[in-house]
Amino acid sequence: MSATRWTASPNGLTWTFTLRNGVRFHNGRALEASDVVYSLGRIKNPATKSPRGGDFELVKSVTAPSRNTVVVTLSKPFSPLLSKLAFSLNVIVPREAAATLNTRPVGTCPFTFVEDVPQTRMVPRKNPTFWGRDARGNRLPYLNGITYTYLPDPTARVTALRTNTVDWIEYVPATDIKTLQANPQVSVLGGPSANYRALFFNVAQKFLDDPRVRRAISYAVNNQEIVDVALLGTGGLPSRGTPLPNGSYYAAPDASYGKPDLERARALLREAGYGSGFTLDLKVTSTYDFLRTPAEIIQAQLAPLGIRVNITALEWSVYLPDILKKNYTATILGESGQGDPDDYLYTPFASDSGGNLTNFKDAGLDRLLDQGRQTSGAAARKAIYAQVQRRLVDLSPMVFLYSSTQYEAASRRVQGY
Repeated sequence: MSATRWTASPNGLTWTFTLRNGVRFHNGRALEASDVVYSLGRIKNPATKSPRGGDFELVKSVTAPSRNTVVVTLSKPFSPLLSKLAFSLNVIVPREAAATLNTRPVGTCPFTFVEDVPQTRMVPRKNPTFWGRDARGNRLPYLNGITYTYLPDPTARVTALRTNTVDWIEYVPATDIKTLQANPQVSVLGGPSANYRALFFNVAQKFLDDPRVRRAISYAVNNQEIVDVALLGTGGLPSRGTPLPNGSYYAAPDASYGKPDLERARALLREAGYGSGFTLDLKVTSTYDFLRTPAEIIQAQLAPLGIRVNITALEWSVYLPDILKKNYTATILGESGQGDPDDYLYTPFASDSGGNLTNFKDAGLDRLLDQGRQTSGAAARKAIYAQVQRRLVDLSPMVFLYSSTQYEAASRRVQGY
């Protein structure tokens, strides 16, 4: 939000932000407090259908008492507010450009939009009015521009880097990490990330509407095998029953999570009335190997339970709209957190969250998630979120597979990433 300072009232309900001077939108107009009022209201407005609307549901009002002062008033204390305001999707936009943001984005960042050729390239160029400077006082950004080339095939990405067709690639496939690390002309960058990958269940579908069935499936999944075989041991860290990576709010609800127990799985299926198994449709994307390759391993892992997995693989641009419309039975997908456990836990699992893609609803979990949002002390919040993580294991709207490692690779010419 380009704020230089902020304060909160003693009751935590009123937050006052002072905006940075000299910030301009790409269309040349100065950013003002009224733009923050408009943008947060736009995200909150149900008519916008923003998937991030829930981030600001406790925001009662946003006002601009001066050109560089914003006051956010809450209906209840909301500990994740700063994290939500800093989230990369909750950006401030100019009212006059909002209608065409989809085809011509306008913001205040270091690069301005030039063109986007779908599935081919996207080109931004240096923003000459960007306010930022480096530690030595040099104006940012350093680059005159960037050309992003869309190469969904992982082999094509690696080949493009090796042949100097591109200078940098994202999502280095697990099969190439060690080879690229041995290449003196290439830097491999990255490590554990804030992403987790999971087997998502549409709990409105038959079989999966029973938590015993979902838990049975989790007892059959071997996370270590998925990491070792599908990710070649380099693409992730096996999950121990939580979407959170190691950190302040991490709680391992079940030390045996991800270690198969087929007897317990069969017992739960018999109890649910599906002792002979059933057919499970698993829809995945063919675009990203780390989301596609675990599918066949899971297919084999569930076979001893009599669960027959039918796999359908779709290109990302076809796959994702289906998932967002909840047009699937099961899928393998990822979520990302930011600086607060609310991102990992409320957004995908709260009953009324726009980011809930599983149709999962649980009143007990909702109460805990609301408590976590309204509690300010770190120790108290950690205790609440430990309960949340245990309940998610019990009810299993997802089977947590692994926390991602993510690697980029760049030519040695590229510095400072």
